[in-house]
Amino acid sequence: MAIVFYDVETTGTSTSFDQILQFAAIRTDSELNELERFETRCRLQPHIVPAPQAMRLTGRTIAHLTDPALPSHYEMVRAIREKLLAWSPALFVAYNSYRFDEHLLRQALYQTLHPCFLTNTGGNVRTDVMRMVQASAIYVPDALAIPADQLGVPSFALARVARANGWLHINAHDAMADAEATVHLCRLIQERAPDVWSAFMRLSQKAAVLECFGDERVLSLSAIYGGRTYSWLVTALGPNAANGSEYYVFELGHDPDELRNLSDEELAARLCGLPKPIHVVKCNGSPILMPAHDAPDIARSKMLGMQELERRANVLRSDHGLRARLIAVFESTREPRQASVHVEERVYDGFVQAADETRMERFHKVPWEVRPAIVEQFEDARLVELGRRLIYIERPDVLSEAQRRSGRRAIARRLAGQVEAAPWLTFEAAIQEIEGLLATPMDDAGRELVEAWRGYLVRRHQESLELLA
Repeated sequence: MAIVFYDVETTGTSTSFDQILQFAAIRTDSELNELERFETRCRLQPHIVPAPQAMRLTGRTIAHLTDPALPSHYEMVRAIREKLLAWSPALFVAYNSYRFDEHLLRQALYQTLHPCFLTNTGGNVRTDVMRMVQASAIYVPDALAIPADQLGVPSFALARVARANGWLHINAHDAMADAEATVHLCRLIQERAPDVWSAFMRLSQKAAVLECFGDERVLSLSAIYGGRTYSWLVTALGPNAANGSEYYVFELGHDPDELRNLSDEELAARLCGLPKPIHVVKCNGSPILMPAHDAPDIARSKMLGMQELERRANVLRSDHGLRARLIAVFESTREPRQASVHVEERVYDGFVQAADETRMERFHKVPWEVRPAIVEQFEDARLVELGRRLIYIERPDVLSEAQRRSGRRAIARRLAGQVEAAPWLTFEAAIQEIEGLLATPMDDAGRELVEAWRGYLVRRHQESLELLA
C-alpha cells in the first residue's frame, strides 16, 4: 500500500475554528521511495481571525493571505480531496496528526460539505508519526536522538526531533518542508527500529488492534504525556458499547481478586484513583502496543513476573461477570461529552445519513445558482448551517439581498464577539494580542508585519461594529 505523508499550516492552533492556509503531501511506496508530491494554498476566509503570534512566526503578511489570486478555501479543499482520492487507498500519515493535522483536514472537508473521514474510509488507514517517534524512544532508545528542552524534558516537536536526527529543517512552518522531515524520520525508524515500524504499519488498522487484544493475554501499552513516559502491562477487558473505537484494558499491577468483593461505591473510588486500574485505548488511534516481553523497566507491574501477570489476566478472561462489572462501574465515572451549540464542534455528533450524502455529492456538481435550494433540502441541520455560510462566502451573488444581509451580520457578530462564550478568536482579542507583541523587542521586518496586521484587524473590527450598529 502507498503511504501519503501530509502536513498543514494554519491560521492558529484551534482544530475547530482555525483554517488551513497551506496543504502539502508526498506519496511514497511502502519502502518510502517518493512517487509524487502535491501542494496548494488558499486565501483567508472572511469569518476567520488569524492568531497574530502564528502569523508572526510564519511571516505571513495580510497582503498574501488576502491575495485574490490565491484559491478560495473551498477551491483548495476541492483540489485536496481530488488528489487524495486519486491516491487512495493509502496509509495516511502526518506528525501529531491525531491531535492537529487530521482534525483540521476533517474540518475543512466537513465545512465545505464533503464526507470528512477520508483518511480512514474507502480502504484508507492512518497513523501518527509522532507516536512512532515516541514508541521508538521507549522501546528502542538508541534508534533516534530525542532533544530536551531547557528543563531537560524530552521534546517531540517535529522541527527539533528532525534536526537532532540529521535533517536540516530550514523552512520551519512550511507544510512541504514538514512533510519532507516526516518522511526522513520514518526512513530512520524503518531502518533502526524495524519492530516499531512493523507494529505501527499493522496497528494502523482498527481490526488489527482488536485482533491483538483477542490473541494476546498480556500486552505492553505506553504513552507520553507532557514529556513524561508511562508504560503499563495490560490485558483486555472489553469494548465501549457506545463507541466501537474505544477498548478498555486492565492494568495488571492491580490484582483483580482484590476488586471482586468491593461495593460499587468502593470500586468506583478505586477506579478513579491513581495509578489507574483501567485505561481507554482508541483502536483507531494507533496505540503504542508492543509484546509484553518488550515492556520497558518503567512498567511497574513488570517486577511481578510473567507467571503472575498471566494469572491475573486469566482471572479476568475467565470471569465475564467481573469484566462486565468493572466496565459498567468505570463507565459510570466518566463525564459525558457536552453538546456544543457551535456547528464546528459538532463534526463528531453523528454520521451524515445516506440521503444527505447524495445531496452533498450533487451540491458540488450543479451550478452555483442551484446550490441554495439543495442546502435547504438537507435533513442534517449542521449541513444547512454550513451550506448557507459556504454559499455566502463563495458566491453571495446567487443569494437574495435578505440572505446576503443575514450572512454579513452573522459574520460581523461572530468577529465582533457578540456571541455568548465565543470560543474562536475575535477581532478585539487579536488586537489585544498584537498590542502585547508590539510591546516586545523585534526586528524592523517583524514590527512592520505585525503593524500591518494590526491595521487590517482594526479596520475590519470597525466595519463589523458599524454594520451591527
